[in-house]
Amino acid sequence: MSIRKHAFRVCLAAMLVLPTGGALVAESPSSVVPNTPAVIFDTDMGSDCDDAGALAVLHALADAGEVRILGVIFSSGKNRYGVGTCDAINTYYGRGDLPLGQYKGTDVGDPKDSYTKRIATDTKAFRHDIVDEAPDLVSVYRTILQSQPDHSVTIVTVGHPHGLVHLMRDRRAAELVRAKVDRWVAMGMGGWNFQQVGMSAYSEELLKKWPMPFYISPSGVDVKTGHRRLPKTPETNPVREAYRLWNTALVDGRSSWDQVAVLSLLRPKLFKLEHRGHVERTPEGRVVWNPDVDNPNHHLVTPRIPAEEMARIIEELMARPPKARVVAGQGRAE
Repeated sequence: MSIRKHAFRVCLAAMLVLPTGGALVAESPSSVVPNTPAVIFDTDMGSDCDDAGALAVLHALADAGEVRILGVIFSSGKNRYGVGTCDAINTYYGRGDLPLGQYKGTDVGDPKDSYTKRIATDTKAFRHDIVDEAPDLVSVYRTILQSQPDHSVTIVTVGHPHGLVHLMRDRRAAELVRAKVDRWVAMGMGGWNFQQVGMSAYSEELLKKWPMPFYISPSGVDVKTGHRRLPKTPETNPVREAYRLWNTALVDGRSSWDQVAVLSLLRPKLFKLEHRGHVERTPEGRVVWNPDVDNPNHHLVTPRIPAEEMARIIEELMARPPKARVVAGQGRAE
């Protein structure tokens, strides 16, 4: 039986003893640096392995006190197992009680799946308790946002951001976005996240109606990670398993679009900002940065360091051992 039944407990402050005899240990509030960003992570986990890598980076930086993770949203409706993989990763890092939400529709999402079913259904190996079902994403967003201080939450999307359209269509959720959200950081441009597998029906509405500051990160194709340190992590690491199953990523590496987007928020000194311009959708459907027409809410984020240096930083974070995670029969693992 699940130890939480989707309970929405945003902050973990105590040890939870699991039925298996292991333990789930979260960082104490004192380990969090004051004024750290509070993040809701929105992903299409399963389309590519860099989503798993980005969630690993986020957890590593949470272990370091550089960010608070408020919850994880799975945005791809055609693959039901991404939410279970998110839970497996959260559990590996000792945050198995993070709120989880998922999209209940099937009009958006990549039906292909190279790793999420394998990970989500193996609850024995990865010690998580969610497989393919979590509450609707709008209800989870609302629950998280209403408990946070005004203008304190960053939404990071590394998948199809149609969930933000559904937020703005919901009157109460739209009020909470305007009151609670500080910024939206998105991996995007080009054709995939804002255009493919059903997203094209939402992108124009999103770009026109999103009311808060918007930072877009298109970089990462030349930042190859997952093949240096990650293979040396335990086989019970679901991030390692995602890279093992996704083509040859654990051997040859994979582009790091999503990890770069996460770092653009949490390590801003590594990036440069272009403030004049705006994100727009062309008549052909591509999403691009137009420097000639300004929207003061739109910002383009690109790295200021070489790709190889960025890759080393990301790889170290992806492979960093969790400060607290579940180990059956052994209690806390350092």
